[in-house]
Amino acid sequence: MSELFKNINLEKTYDTYNILEFGSGDSTNKIYNLFRNNVNKLNYYVVECNELYLPDEKEKFNIIMYNEKDIKNIELNKYIHNNIKFDLILVDGPNGENRKYWYNKFKKFVKFGTIILFDDFNHYESFSKELNNNYEYELLSYSDIPFEPYGEHSWKIVKVINILI
Repeated sequence: MSELFKNINLEKTYDTYNILEFGSGDSTNKIYNLFRNNVNKLNYYVVECNELYLPDEKEKFNIIMYNEKDIKNIELNKYIHNNIKFDLILVDGPNGENRKYWYNKFKKFVKFGTIILFDDFNHYESFSKELNNNYEYELLSYSDIPFEPYGEHSWKIVKVINILI
């Protein structure tokens, strides 16, 4: 998270800030708490397949529960207003290669300048392929640490400069 917040000014007061997170957990509460004092209206969407990982104070979040086995058929626009554009997107779930399906699904909710953090980025080649098929971006931070259970993780943090059709 420290790498992520090198690219987000938490000293600034935002009128509205929109966050979309795939795969919630302990970091969801931490990120919410970092933003809540600097944002007049915080819209925080959580997309999760396991209720055990939902944030503590669920009423503060827009929660979208889904069946991981049906991830290919999920239409986010059924749950997210079409006019919303996210400032920050975190891709940290589900486990496994199914995570690759999100890249194209959240395209209509991305704007130029959206920051996207991809956790465990080097686990599957398809993660990089899908990123490059859907977006042109500025690389903000990258770690290619090999996967080790309970160890450090790889990540890629980008800023969108173009959305590919």
